Amino acid sequence: MRHLSRSWAIPLVITLGLPALGGVGTRGDPPDPPKASSPTVVVHRVIDGDTLDVRGDGRIVPKDTVVRVRLLEIDTPERGACYAKPATARTRALLPQGSTAHVVRDDQLKDRYGRYLLYLWNDKDVFVNKSLVRSGHAEAVLFQPNDKYWSTISRAEKDARRAGAGLWSACTGAPKPSATPKPTDTPPPSPPPPTTGPANPGLPPGPPAGVPDVDCADLPGPVWVGSDDPHRLDRDGDGIGCEAG
Repeated sequence: MRHLSRSWAIPLVITLGLPALGGVGTRGDPPDPPKASSPTVVVHRVIDGDTLDVRGDGRIVPKDTVVRVRLLEIDTPERGACYAKPATARTRALLPQGSTAHVVRDDQLKDRYGRYLLYLWNDKDVFVNKSLVRSGHAEAVLFQPNDKYWSTISRAEKDARRAGAGLWSACTGAPKPSATPKPTDTPPPSPPPPTTGPANPGLPPGPPAGVPDVDCADLPGPVWVGSDDPHRLDRDGDGIGCEAG
């Protein structure tokens, strides 16, 4: 009887040990960093927490050309908003000027503003998009069809909120988690200017909701947002977004 018990114990231990050997594919694991031969960019300048300028190697991003990149599946506070400065500082720490980063694209390579939509791993193999969410410097935002790492990034936000990391404890009225993924890239009609309050002084309308978040750095100048400001461009509530100063 003892001999029978020992013969069953061996395969039981092996079976339980198999998932622990590699950990690959376990729910919640971060994606593996790209291989050394994968496409790269050189960081030229960090604009804010989720936007930067880079030079490519010719495979995904054009070679020796500076282009703007919008980090996929995340959104950091707009300039002037709570936690905007720490978010920008964290991205600069993860992606220092002149450093090399590996890039992965999703279904949609560019948005309507010409920005490259990418996932980045820095030269220490840190998945930058996920890291910013996990530390509370960004929230997770899904804009389909770009959902390659949504499971990993959305889970990172849950961990950050649970821990009260970053903006989740520092900012009163921090963004509330959505019960469903955020809108796709199909925008609704632009709302008309408000019938009360300040009148539109002849400015072009601001970007509609439903596209990857737009920052003032992506726009040529001030825009009219009225009472609807989906991208949080209006810092003083006067209906005008991206005012100078």
